[in-house]
Amino acid sequence: MMEGEQSQLSLQGGGLMEEFYRINWLKARARRDRWKEEVSLVRHEMLWTCLWFEYHKDMWEKRALQSTEPGKEAYAKKQMGLWNDFAKKARLMFQGKQVDCI
Repeated sequence: MMEGEQSQLSLQGGGLMEEFYRINWLKARARRDRWKEEVSLVRHEMLWTCLWFEYHKDMWEKRALQSTEPGKEAYAKKQMGLWNDFAKKARLMFQGKQVDCI
């Protein structure tokens, strides 16, 4: 009996459905693992977004404090408020969904 014929016979003896279920189970497990990784990445991206907004707010706050001209100070304060609003909105939208690192 040749090798191909032997595997054909084992599949005909009820092993075909077992093989089918095993392959589908492996595919489903791989899909689940990919989604778990994706959820982890998205949660970290939420955290990084909040930190990015905070960084820009702090940067503009320093510029406002260091500014000697009223126009530049006003612009820096406006930018600081803008980035602060971004940070607040992001924290509100991501509340309970992101990684709890801070």
